[in-house]
Amino acid sequence: MVGVLAQGRTEREEQARARAEAKLRDARSAVETLKQRNSAAANEARERRKAAAKQKIEQIKARIRMMQMSGADPKVLAQLARELKAAVRMYGGSADGAATGAGAGEAKPTSVESASSSDAAGVEGAQADTAVEAEESVSTSAETPDDAGDDASTDQKEETPASETGQDNPYRRMAEEAQARIADQARRGAAQQEDRDFLKEVRDLANQIKALAKRAQQQASSNPAQARQADEADQAAAEALRAIESAGRDLGTAGVSLSV
Repeated sequence: MVGVLAQGRTEREEQARARAEAKLRDARSAVETLKQRNSAAANEARERRKAAAKQKIEQIKARIRMMQMSGADPKVLAQLARELKAAVRMYGGSADGAATGAGAGEAKPTSVESASSSDAAGVEGAQADTAVEAEESVSTSAETPDDAGDDASTDQKEETPASETGQDNPYRRMAEEAQARIADQARRGAAQQEDRDFLKEVRDLANQIKALAKRAQQQASSNPAQARQADEADQAAAEALRAIESAGRDLGTAGVSLSV
């Protein structure tokens, strides 16, 4: 009789431990889901920031084209160069570029970025709370096995060996991981090409501004005020080129060589 009672107690303890481990797995899954959601929010904020930067570049491009046809005002050239620099920094994710004022036309950071930061803090707090709750659940369930007896039959029905679902098939898992790596590499390659194309375009625009500034310097040789403005435009274009070079390093793009 004693042996039967001991065996029953052992079985209940094992069932309680299994339930506690299942709760811990669920908690970890919840944390992973929160991480994925936060990552998705960060990606969305980055894409919105890049889209805003591209829109600003299109506006700058149109204004440069007009100035090439009708003549360049050195003061406006300097403004365009500063706006170009700000757009590059926004695209590259530089908070300095998003916050630095470059006139009324300069793009501002979106509220999504600050929301993403608050989401990250929320995820960290959720991770800590979930881990503590999971550990408490494991210890409590292990210490009170008698409460688990009523659910023993239900747990036995719900438990299904992983081998029956194919989840522990190493070949299938390796194939899925390989496919995920290939898809991720393709996505990263496309994103890097997009970054290279953007940097090449803004580099060309900066060089166009620089060329217009040089022309303005030559034309304003007898006008000290305009000569000074032309010098400022030339310097602003050089700063924009340096910002492009810095953005290229931050984005990890290769093959974007700059000459200031």
